[in-house]
Amino acid sequence: MSASETDLRRAVTILDQYRAQLESLQRQQEVLSLSLEELMRAKETLSRYQKAGKEAEILVPVGANAFVFGKVADASRALIGIGSDVVLKEPIPKAVERLDGRIRNLQEAAGSLSQRVAELDARVSAQEEFVQGAYERLEDKRSGVPAGKPSG
Repeated sequence: MSASETDLRRAVTILDQYRAQLESLQRQQEVLSLSLEELMRAKETLSRYQKAGKEAEILVPVGANAFVFGKVADASRALIGIGSDVVLKEPIPKAVERLDGRIRNLQEAAGSLSQRVAELDARVSAQEEFVQGAYERLEDKRSGVPAGKPSG
């Protein structure tokens, strides 16, 4: 195997690694996006629950676009998880404040991740161009066409 074939194989391997990293980062972006949507829905639900007032009839989402009927028992407090299976009962405004903090953190993480995706995408493009050029040079060498000369 010639040096140029070895270089081409190495370049393709690097390109494959970049593409795998990019795909992984894009999956992470999807997870962050879903988490942000969930937090926004929770925040909106808490706010509407509080505005509904005590004894108001409500629909409670149970997942898969299914709901059960319920009544507001306490329009001033909510239960909110704070991690490690610990749940606090606190005033709804405080719970919404916690959700806002989580939303801000996820938005920052999403922004940082988007920047990394853009940088890696640029690397993938540059590596694709390099691989294409290396492949064309190798083909030209095999066919006897001097480098930089059109083959047709």
